[in-house]
Amino acid sequence: MMEGPAFSAEEASWQERLLRVFYAPKSSFAAIVGRESAWDWLLPIACTCLVALGAHYVTIDVVGSLDVPAVQEKLSGLDEAQRQQYTRSVEMLRTQGLTMIPVGLFTSLVIVGGLLMAVAKFIFHAELSFRQVLVVKAYATLVVAPEWMVRAVLILATDSPFVYTGPGVFVGEAASATFFGRVLLGINFFDLWQVWIMGAGLAVMGDIGVKRATLAIAVLWSLWLLGGVGLEFLGEQAGLAAV
Repeated sequence: MMEGPAFSAEEASWQERLLRVFYAPKSSFAAIVGRESAWDWLLPIACTCLVALGAHYVTIDVVGSLDVPAVQEKLSGLDEAQRQQYTRSVEMLRTQGLTMIPVGLFTSLVIVGGLLMAVAKFIFHAELSFRQVLVVKAYATLVVAPEWMVRAVLILATDSPFVYTGPGVFVGEAASATFFGRVLLGINFFDLWQVWIMGAGLAVMGDIGVKRATLAIAVLWSLWLLGGVGLEFLGEQAGLAAV
């Protein structure tokens, strides 16, 4: 994909950098490499947070309800313990959702930033500052903004909180109980978009090949997805054994 010439920091405004990261991320990172400031990670996170909070506000009557038909149908297929767990999660979403969103974004920023630093150092032997990896992850996090907007449209259109932005939309009820089906449900096209942006950012900040950086991040993301699904299955098996 042609990304066009990289901009210098003087040529690219912060608005241009935030916009271009969606389709030409290398040029956005090239504009700030070596002269990063706190604003370079604070602004993307703040913009993303505002969009996410707005989407939460317009969808809370659906995602925070136990009365919509889609939720009632799901609850009918759960046992008592699962229904109580789902009810608690919905209540928490209604009472703490406005706090959970910014906390979740900042927590992800720090954790993934640390992982990016470890990847750069131990795999590619590149020294990145913590501020640089925060910028990489913060710019990638901007993808969460259109993700929340798309999810909000789907939730309002279907009157259901159970929407997917990946191959999970094609997974049937029976398949969703299998390991492979759960993996498909966990794949999110917006996550893959973030992987691409973080690969570009890591490559520019650490002077690493883009393909190598992106592959390393894609492998870590795959391990995280498979590990999460595996732990979920182990937890369910443990619960069944305890019954």
